[in-house]
Amino acid sequence: MLSDAVNAAIGDIYRCALDDSLWQPTLHTLSRLLGGVGAAIIPTELHSDLRFGSARIPESDHMYYDHMWRHDPYRAYLAGHRLPQGELSDISFLSDEEVARNPYYQDFLNRFGASRTNRFYFTDPNGPHFAFSIQRPLGRPHETGDERRLRLMLGQHVCRAISMSLGGRQANALAHGFREMCARLPTPTAVIGHDGRVIFMNDAMERVLGDGVVHTDGRLTCSHRASARQLDGLLRDALSPSPDVAPGPERFVMVQCPSGRPLLARAIPLLTEGRDEMVRPTRPMAMLAFHRPGSDMPDVTDALRLLGLNQSEARLVQQVANGLPLKEAARAIGISDHYARSILRSVYEKLDVNSQGRLTAFVRDLPTP
Repeated sequence: MLSDAVNAAIGDIYRCALDDSLWQPTLHTLSRLLGGVGAAIIPTELHSDLRFGSARIPESDHMYYDHMWRHDPYRAYLAGHRLPQGELSDISFLSDEEVARNPYYQDFLNRFGASRTNRFYFTDPNGPHFAFSIQRPLGRPHETGDERRLRLMLGQHVCRAISMSLGGRQANALAHGFREMCARLPTPTAVIGHDGRVIFMNDAMERVLGDGVVHTDGRLTCSHRASARQLDGLLRDALSPSPDVAPGPERFVMVQCPSGRPLLARAIPLLTEGRDEMVRPTRPMAMLAFHRPGSDMPDVTDALRLLGLNQSEARLVQQVANGLPLKEAARAIGISDHYARSILRSVYEKLDVNSQGRLTAFVRDLPTP
C-alpha cells in the first residue's frame, strides 16, 4: 500500500498536467521522496520548451541548458545507443573512477551537492522525447531497491502527466485555429464537437438562427422535422463515419425554412477519432456550413469557363447557383427547358457532380474576383 505522501505526490503530478507552474514544487517533492537533492524533466531535443526543474537547484537548471548539456554523459552514451524506453542510470555505463574524472560531475553536479543521477526515459511517437531525472546526493550516490521501485512507478505517472499536458496544448491550439477560421468565413459556419454540440459559431451563423435553424441545448437543429432528421444524419456521418464503408462523395442536405428560402447544409470532418494504437486518441470535430442559394452569389462565369464549360453552360450554372429553379434559369438566359436539361447533364459530367445541390456547393467554392 502506498503511503499518504506518495499518494499526495501522484495527485500533484496530474495537477501539473493542467498547470505547468506546479512542476517546480512537485519535482522538489518527488526528489525528497526518492532520496535525491534535485529532480528535473529534461527534453532529449534541447530546443524543446519542455524544461522543468525542482526548486532545490534552480541555478543548476540554468547552467545545464546554458553550456553543461554538452558534457552530459547520458547524451554521449546515447549517441551510440538506441534511445531507451524506461530507466537508465549512469552506474550502468560509468565507473566510480570515470565519475571522479568527469567535469560534468566534478565541476557541475558536485557544486550543488549532487553526485550520480538516475533517469526514466519516455518516448512518444506523437510528441517530444524526455527524461525524468533524479540527482543523487554526495555520499549516497546509489539508490536503494525501494527508491528504485518508487522512482520507476512515479516516473510512469510523470510521463502520463506530460503526455496529457501536451495533448491539452494541441487541443487548445487546434480549437483556437478553428475558431479563427470559422470567424473569418463569410458563410454561416459552426464547429461541432464529438457529442454533436456547438463548440463555437460565427456571426453569420447566429444571423441564420430563427429561420428554420434553431440552437437548442447546445445543438443546432431544424424546426422542420424532416430537415432535422437529415441534418442529424449529416452530422453523424461527419463525426462518426463507419470504418467498414469507403468514403463517398461529400453529402449535402436541403433545410426547409419558414421564409420559403431553403438553406443548403454540408458538414466537413475536421478531426477523426484516432483508431491506430500508435496514434494519440483524438475526439472528432466537424465544420457545419450553411448556404442560402441566391444570396449574394458573385459572378463566377469566368471561373466556370476556365473549367471547360462553354458560355451557355456557364450562364445556366450561374443562374442555378443563384437559387433559381431550372425552368426559371432557362427563361432568364433565353433557352428552352429541354435545352436547359441537356446543358445541365453536360455540366454534371464536366464538373463530376450529380445534383443541383452539389453543383451549387461546387460553385460557391470557386475563386471570385
